[in-house]
Amino acid sequence: MRFKRTTLLVAAVAVVVLAISISIYFTKTQSGFGPEQVNAAQGQLSSLSSSQTQSTVILEETQLKAIKVESVGTHLFKDELEAVGSIDFDEDVPVVQAESALVGAAAALGVANKELARVRDLYATNVGVSQRELEQAIGDQQTAAAALKSARDAVRILGKTEAEIDQMIETGKIETTLVSQVAVANVSETDTPLFHVGQAVTVRVMAYPDRVFEGKIYKIYAVVDPNTHRTKIRAKVADPKSELRPGMLANVMIRVQEPLKAVAIPANGVVREGDGTMTVWVTTDRHQFLQRIVKIGMQKDGWDQIIEGLKPGELAVTEGGIFLSNMLEAPPTD
Repeated sequence: MRFKRTTLLVAAVAVVVLAISISIYFTKTQSGFGPEQVNAAQGQLSSLSSSQTQSTVILEETQLKAIKVESVGTHLFKDELEAVGSIDFDEDVPVVQAESALVGAAAALGVANKELARVRDLYATNVGVSQRELEQAIGDQQTAAAALKSARDAVRILGKTEAEIDQMIETGKIETTLVSQVAVANVSETDTPLFHVGQAVTVRVMAYPDRVFEGKIYKIYAVVDPNTHRTKIRAKVADPKSELRPGMLANVMIRVQEPLKAVAIPANGVVREGDGTMTVWVTTDRHQFLQRIVKIGMQKDGWDQIIEGLKPGELAVTEGGIFLSNMLEAPPTD
């Protein structure tokens, strides 16, 4: 195994530093160099020192099997927030209950109106109907009318129009059907400004771990739970095979921004050094590898965004970066 030790390079550079320092001293004393000239020379010395002490490792053919080298490219990073939720019916149960109450109240009023008409006819002909019975029929009709008005108001508050309400009363049927194609996610109140109706979501459930169900947000609740400081969002999900069931635990990913295409390499190619810096290994010949400090951005799905330090097309180690970093720490061998 052959590799260049950083410590040996430092020793060599120290000799160069000493020689240049002596040269600067005699130049200053004999040629009248001022502080500016001396500082410039010292800056060149610093640059030389820095460039000569970059960590380099040379691998033999047998050692190349421990790493993987690829050309640096780009990756599409999705800006998403993750939330825990569940599968629910296509409409809120309260909506279904309110619509059912509306249809029931309309039917009850119809019965009360017929009874009142019958009692009034009998009362007018003095055929076995008392004043008390007439008053009772009038009271029942008024109670039924008030119940229908209350039911109409409740359905209207839940978003139905007057035309839709009249249609339900006329047909005696509710518009809402309970279909389990909705994901309900619990999200933090601090994230609510990021959400809006129409946003894309992806849903996964434990029953189908390899399946991804896509959908869009259609409702954001206005109420925040004061105990958990979370609110709910509802998303309609495409489920052509009717595989989703109410109550299933769901993992909901909400896309908050358009995907970002950026320079990136697999996370296994990035090494966190002992001082906290992030490094990668680059090469031009696939045998000699140079350690380079990089700045990391987003980290998703096994990819690290590289903000600074790499350019597309460069050859970098994408697997086994830690192997090369460990070689720098290994004791020297003959």
